[in-house]
Amino acid sequence: MPTLSINGREVTVPKGTPILRAAALVGVNIPHFCYHPALSSPANCRMCLVEVEKARKLEPACYLKCTDGMVVHTESAKVIASRKAVLEFILVNHPVDCPICDQAGECKLQDYYMAYDAQPSRVNTQKVGKSKVYPLGPNVVYDGERCILCTRCVRFCDEITGTSELTVVERGDHSEIRTFPGRELDNPYAMNVTDLCPVGALTTRDFRFKCRVWLLTSTDSVCVGCSKGCNVHMEHFRGEVQRYRPRFNPQVNEYWMCDAGRMSYKDVHATRATAIRVHGEAVAAWPRAARKVAAELREASAGGSVAFVASAQASCEGLYAAHAFATASLPGATTYWSGCADGDADELLIRSDKNPNRAGVAAVFGDDTMRRDARQLLADLEGGRIQVLYMM
Repeated sequence: MPTLSINGREVTVPKGTPILRAAALVGVNIPHFCYHPALSSPANCRMCLVEVEKARKLEPACYLKCTDGMVVHTESAKVIASRKAVLEFILVNHPVDCPICDQAGECKLQDYYMAYDAQPSRVNTQKVGKSKVYPLGPNVVYDGERCILCTRCVRFCDEITGTSELTVVERGDHSEIRTFPGRELDNPYAMNVTDLCPVGALTTRDFRFKCRVWLLTSTDSVCVGCSKGCNVHMEHFRGEVQRYRPRFNPQVNEYWMCDAGRMSYKDVHATRATAIRVHGEAVAAWPRAARKVAAELREASAGGSVAFVASAQASCEGLYAAHAFATASLPGATTYWSGCADGDADELLIRSDKNPNRAGVAAVFGDDTMRRDARQLLADLEGGRIQVLYMM
């Protein structure tokens, strides 16, 4: 394992570790655009250039592997000058439309400009015009003028999904991202490219012009679209969920999530009860409704068979509370379980079981409950064996 010095800090890393990752281990943040830990390193943005003693020129930290005895400087005068030049070059044809860009507030180009450049452009020429609001697929829109050609999106489709819809066309300052002829960006994970994009070149149709990111509050959560349990950031504003973004978990979903799970945030607000009703009659407050339902439940359960249905869509905490309620308030009730029907699956993240917590139902209510599913419940209802049904 090589040992090297980065800004005077010694670090030992596994063989093959790039300088950029080694620097992160000692708290040194090297700016970068094209590099992503889950993708290959083309070293094409040149933002991560660092000074390595005895090297003839600045080296890309995302690509160059650590060697024993290496001495690296990430904040030398040559490095700072290089970063400033790279940013100035990138911004020659950039529209600088931050006030109307959805990426404003979480844009790496903004951040690095303020940290390393922060000067007016010295190039007084007409900017090269490119495609605006260009649809790459049903869910992703491309802005060619904002694109810095980091190729993260291209490499994602080549290396992660294996669908290879995207490529770079034209040359020089006319280069843009495009789909191959006759194709569109419509794989089940297509919207991940908008998370990967370090600038505002790729946006989703769903979140476009919807809410400023600095107004969002982010809460760590889990996607309930299937049994995979992808970790997500649930981002909300004024009590309403605005979007899901994948949350890194190397043991579950790494950096990704599927498009279906990403759009499932809308279910949180769909068909929600907005008023309390008992037998169709509006009831003003929860306490009154609870007392009325409890009284009828006691009366009905005294004269017939009772069934309680646990939901595989519920959290472990919700199932635990449901079990406690059923045990205390519905003694002798027969328990069933319900959930969504199985669906499509793949080898990356999507699972055929569309219930996030079937295992939780089994753990809390036991294996006997798992043998009584919705089909059995329907048969028992039609056979008259259930007089009172309480559904979670």
